[in-house]
Amino acid sequence: MFDGAMGSEIANKGILPTQCYEALNLSNPELVRSIHQAYIDAGANVIQANTFGANRLALARRSLDPQVERINREAVAIARSVAGDGVLVAGSVSPAGCFNGLGDIQDADSRNQLRGAFAEQIGFLQDAGVDLLVLESFEAIGAMELALLAARDRAPDLPVVALLRLTPARLADGSEPVDAEFHRIADLGADVIGLNCAIDPIDMYPILQRLKQAFPGVPLAALPSIGQPKPVDGRLLYSSATDLFATFAKRFLKLGVSVVGGCCGTTPDHIRAMSGAVRMARGQTSGPKDRQNGKIHIGLAPTSTATATAVPDARTMPLAERSALGARLGRRFVVSVEVNPPASLDYSRAVRAARKLIDGGATVINTTDGARAALRMDNLSFASIVQREVGCETILHVCCRDRNALGTVSHLLGAHAHGVHNLVVITGDPPKMGDFPDATAVYDMDSIGLLRLISGLNAGVDPAGRELKTPTRFVCGTGVEPAAMDYARELDRLHQKVEAGADFVMTQPVYEPETMDRLLSDTRDLGVPMLMGIVPLASARNAEFVHANVPGMRIPDQVRDRMQRAGNGAGAREEGVRIAIEAIGAVRDRIAGAYIMPPLGQYDSAVEIIQALGLDDAP
Repeated sequence: MFDGAMGSEIANKGILPTQCYEALNLSNPELVRSIHQAYIDAGANVIQANTFGANRLALARRSLDPQVERINREAVAIARSVAGDGVLVAGSVSPAGCFNGLGDIQDADSRNQLRGAFAEQIGFLQDAGVDLLVLESFEAIGAMELALLAARDRAPDLPVVALLRLTPARLADGSEPVDAEFHRIADLGADVIGLNCAIDPIDMYPILQRLKQAFPGVPLAALPSIGQPKPVDGRLLYSSATDLFATFAKRFLKLGVSVVGGCCGTTPDHIRAMSGAVRMARGQTSGPKDRQNGKIHIGLAPTSTATATAVPDARTMPLAERSALGARLGRRFVVSVEVNPPASLDYSRAVRAARKLIDGGATVINTTDGARAALRMDNLSFASIVQREVGCETILHVCCRDRNALGTVSHLLGAHAHGVHNLVVITGDPPKMGDFPDATAVYDMDSIGLLRLISGLNAGVDPAGRELKTPTRFVCGTGVEPAAMDYARELDRLHQKVEAGADFVMTQPVYEPETMDRLLSDTRDLGVPMLMGIVPLASARNAEFVHANVPGMRIPDQVRDRMQRAGNGAGAREEGVRIAIEAIGAVRDRIAGAYIMPPLGQYDSAVEIIQALGLDDAP
């Protein structure tokens, strides 16, 4: 998680742009330090020193070139003074203020001068102790090449993030970044490639999609600005809403982007909004100082190691002895239907729904843990009520968002005491998207770390390494998104989850047989039962809402077209049930069960699916 804009934040403090902002490192270091601190407090674990225009050529325009070394060294010292152990300090290098600004350089003398200015500044930054270099706001590939050559010459051991600046005009005329430009950047030694400045997250996203396809193995960075104003209902509005940046931070990460942050116009509020998505993807709150072979590794941090200690498995009970669900998995078809805890004290309607589903042939009721960060009764209490009043087993969703490690262990032990032994472990949606956007997200660990923790409890060892008198006997499920945009990353994480102790897998909704076939083929080596997720759509409007707003749920065009033709009302609900039956039936012989998520409380649809496929007594 990078920081946001420095220049616009300085301007917001009342400093006129007629002043040299880099000279503030000498004249007003406390102002610069306060901006760094605000970004760290907002969740950034990489801050960029105030050196954007601190090369000799740019400073010479203000007759400050004799102080070029001092300005760069003080900038790094200011950033380092607030960074602490968990935050990296980057040296910012740009062509701004050199010759014709951000444009390309044609004559040999100017190119030599520019390369020399870059090399000199990079040398100062390395000597001052930066952890990495950020070459930012380059429009011209030629100037970027000069900066990369200078970086590899003067600081060969420092990681380099190379960012191109694409103007709206360039995008409007169709000249998107071509593969050749980024290949030249990568070939010259950039460790991370990406985009910053000039455009907002909305315009940046499709370009990153293209880059991800063209460079599947190269870490990508996305540092959008608030962009240019866009016409909205007759007004010109900036895309500056913090919620927009939070939404796209999550989309960037799901796409496979490794570095996110902000550029011109972004503030600590934007970084705070984005950092929840980053913590969820990282599964930890510590900084990215992961050194490999003596070098800092820039990219998504590995899974939290807080619970990664190996534990003995001799006391772990066989799966079939841990619960009725565990005994059935892989032997008989399982149907899990989702029933949310109530949003009030009255749980009678939800209990009636659970009873109807069990009577209709469902194997087990699963209940979410604050899905979409919405406020509901805690799901452990609801699961305990269902088990007592309906007489069936439940699957308890356990997310990492709301409880620290200590609270999570207490929660798990309480669940076990209530006879709730089946779990689905998830990382959890960030609070920003829910009813209480200012609530604090914890994320002491991600789903992989939590699975390791539960595996330890099943083996009779708590996270501190102390032996439990009685081991737990949890059956652990985990999630996967078969249609994930970064499918390779999704597969890799699924393998990690199974290695960490997942006993079965529940997928996000799937409507295309080929998508499920691909996942089943690619995970054959895992040997864990797979429950295919499905949402029996209620209407065309419901299909469009789910597709656009529910994380991990993508409804194919042909399915949305079918729902559109069916319209709304009873006909649409029947079409949604037919689509679900077809989707499950197409792969029924290859899956261990179905995970049905009825929308809008339409549990009759789930019963119809179960009975139509004869899943209640299927072998």
